[in-house]
Amino acid sequence: MSVTSPVTVANPADGPLHIVGRFGDPHSGAELQVLELARRLKGRREVQLWSDIPPHPVFVKQGVRHIRPFDRQAPFGGTLLLGSVFVDTGFWLQHAKPRRVVVHYNVTSHETLFARLAEVSQVTGVDPEITYVSDPVRLTVNLPGLVERSWIDLRQFLAVPVRRPEFRPFTVGRLSRDSPDKHHAQDPQLYRMLAQRGVKVRVQGGTCLAGELANIPDIELLPAGALPAADFLASIDLFFYRPGSAREAYGRVVVEAMASGLPVVAGAEGAGYAELVQPGVTGWMVRTQEEAFDRVMQLAASRTISETLGEAGRRLARELHQDSAGEALLQYYLN
Repeated sequence: MSVTSPVTVANPADGPLHIVGRFGDPHSGAELQVLELARRLKGRREVQLWSDIPPHPVFVKQGVRHIRPFDRQAPFGGTLLLGSVFVDTGFWLQHAKPRRVVVHYNVTSHETLFARLAEVSQVTGVDPEITYVSDPVRLTVNLPGLVERSWIDLRQFLAVPVRRPEFRPFTVGRLSRDSPDKHHAQDPQLYRMLAQRGVKVRVQGGTCLAGELANIPDIELLPAGALPAADFLASIDLFFYRPGSAREAYGRVVVEAMASGLPVVAGAEGAGYAELVQPGVTGWMVRTQEEAFDRVMQLAASRTISETLGEAGRRLARELHQDSAGEALLQYYLN
């Protein structure tokens, strides 16, 4: 007879977990991350979701409330989790009276982090704890804290077949917010080079590149959210990701691509996803335009190698992000 370990439930006397984010963009990884944390805590601790700005209707349907302190609608007591260092704490923080404060650090703006920690400590009288989105980010800050990788529901991505249809042209894809700072300055040139060699390029969140890439055969630019992420990733054979001026502290989309069985070719500079993209195992990290082009063409020439890397990436994504892998971190919010 198997014995099941009891599920830990938070003590009601500890009060709710108040998660505060910026729920204005339905395609923002930071907000999707805290929503997934709330899902995993359901039934184990009371969670209240808050936004410092008017939340997008998509998030309102999921229970996110706009902080309005003068209407007595604001976090109070319990544990306060700031899902981003860019959350506007404002007037409401003075009256929140949390018993515990956690600041989740998921960007690479150390000056902002230190200012937020000092403000929280001064205003609330509580020394804030830090969770880091990746180990590389934690090492650069050099302050104590747990590594809390982005919470991702992998089920839809794990359902995507690793073996892609052979009848379609080899397709390179990228998925991100539709903002110029998310794209590397050399990406348009690379996409043109690939298209000239018969490789199809799809960029969801790429309409901001239309000035350089519109009406070029075999290059398709889609707005952010045009397709569900899993459907888009199922339509490509390789995931290419090279950040622009907006540095990636982790790279949620890289994990989603790996879980979908895709090999990854990614930019090496300032990347928190360095622990994910293992050279020659799950993909390749590249530093130059020439290296990026060569790695993509190498994988385009061999679907066998692409699938081998994709299978390894899926195993790693599953290992890091399945529900069981995050149980120890859930205890952090339950105890």
